[in-house]
Amino acid sequence: MFEYIFFDAGLRDRFIARLAGLGIEASIDADDELNVLVPESIADELAEQVDEIYEVTLQDNAELLEQTDDAMERNVAGVMVTLASGEKTNIRFDPDLLARLLGCISMEELRDMVQNIALYVENPDDSPICHVSEVTGRCE
Repeated sequence: MFEYIFFDAGLRDRFIARLAGLGIEASIDADDELNVLVPESIADELAEQVDEIYEVTLQDNAELLEQTDDAMERNVAGVMVTLASGEKTNIRFDPDLLARLLGCISMEELRDMVQNIALYVENPDDSPICHVSEVTGRCE
């Protein structure tokens, strides 16, 4: 399942409604009612549309938070990762930074990148990034 994180139930519901309009059956995460789950089995072009809808919704979320009195305390967005123990946790981002990142890479690429970072933090690897081949003289 792809997981999309929200900080406002109204925006979450609007996201789910837009996905339903595309014929995608999204569900609310039982562990965190502000998270939306989308089946990974959807077609690639639909997955791209979902990511685009989420990016727009993140912008709406940032604008909504800026209008509140406690904007500085709530002005966050995040990506859910699964730790080696199986525990899930949110990696929090500034919404503007996250929106800029999503202008360059897809939500799926961001999730994969953040998941890899979390795994390497839990399991450090201090070996060289590359080894220079004696035959080719290149990094392999």
